[in-house]
Amino acid sequence: MDTTDLTALRSRIDAIDARLIELLAERFRATDAVGRLKAGAGLAAVDAAREAQQARRYRALAAQHALSSTLVDQVFRLVIDEVVRNHRALADAARPDSAPT
Repeated sequence: MDTTDLTALRSRIDAIDARLIELLAERFRATDAVGRLKAGAGLAAVDAAREAQQARRYRALAAQHALSSTLVDQVFRLVIDEVVRNHRALADAARPDSAPT
């Protein structure tokens, strides 16, 4: 085993992980803006039709890139669940009856 190759591959993985985290942060900034718009308009935190549409899109993208659709589903389920929690918190904070007394 060539440790130079292993080190280079691990460095590449570390760089990819950093990009994934940057992209997640960017995604959550965008979904936070969506949540604020929804809260201001009194819209529900969950949009089941949008989630179903996105799930189909994620599966197609997984197939296109030879990734396990189960893995992609699991990753995005975690992300979407966190987005929904954030949207619900924003909606709760926007309700007039939630103001501190």
